[in-house]
Amino acid sequence: MATKNERAAEARAKAQQQVKAKERRTTVIIIASAVLIIALFAGVVAFIVNSSKVPPISEAHAPSMADESGGIPVGTGGVAGVDVPTDAVRLDLYFDMMCPVCRTFEEINSADIDAMREAGTAAVYYHPITILDRYSSGTAYSTRAANAVAVVAEKDPEHFLDFIGVLYDNQPAENTTGLDDDTIAALAVGVGVPADVAASFKNGEFTKWVAAATDKASQDGMQGTPTVMVDKEILDQTVVPYFQPGALKTYVESLAGVAVTPAPSASS
Repeated sequence: MATKNERAAEARAKAQQQVKAKERRTTVIIIASAVLIIALFAGVVAFIVNSSKVPPISEAHAPSMADESGGIPVGTGGVAGVDVPTDAVRLDLYFDMMCPVCRTFEEINSADIDAMREAGTAAVYYHPITILDRYSSGTAYSTRAANAVAVVAEKDPEHFLDFIGVLYDNQPAENTTGLDDDTIAALAVGVGVPADVAASFKNGEFTKWVAAATDKASQDGMQGTPTVMVDKEILDQTVVPYFQPGALKTYVESLAGVAVTPAPSASS
């Protein structure tokens, strides 16, 4: 049996071990907190640095038909920058090619938007922006896709809408790497874009412009995608529920003074 002195020594040793363990835990917490603070500070610095690299949209190399807001107009014939009406209701569509809600909006409204554009009821401006790069596992898919859309607008405007459509049809899920450059190019070629144009996507010709256009969209009030503007005013979904089939078309046509034919009743 341990003596009184031996028990006292054991108690002192155990207490010292507990103190040392507590000191180690405290040290780990301090180090971890310091690392977190450094990481947060680095993130803030990186944001400031990256923001400073975005040129004003007026100074960025842009598709020739893009306007000062970053919109790419599509005229009555479906060609980017051609036959765009000047006396129609202006409809601006802000979208990120990785945004699943944008795809839903497109599925619900694309036929109506095409009909209004073809009839000259609406002048439609497309805004490819890049707010979801952080959801593509470091590959900047939103930026690469938006750049490709801008390249097609500039170099093959006849296939601009078809290319957007096929990107939606093959939209990658968020938090994946997105489509690689070769796949984006192959999809473009599949809808008629010349191979040399598709091959040029990798050059990133309009990368700075899509960054500037995204910054400009934020300045203009865009807080997420999709965003719809009518005559340069953000359309409130509580006023016009544009995820309901036909709601957007009915609203735009009412502004344009187009007579809206009521849907037939169930009894007729």
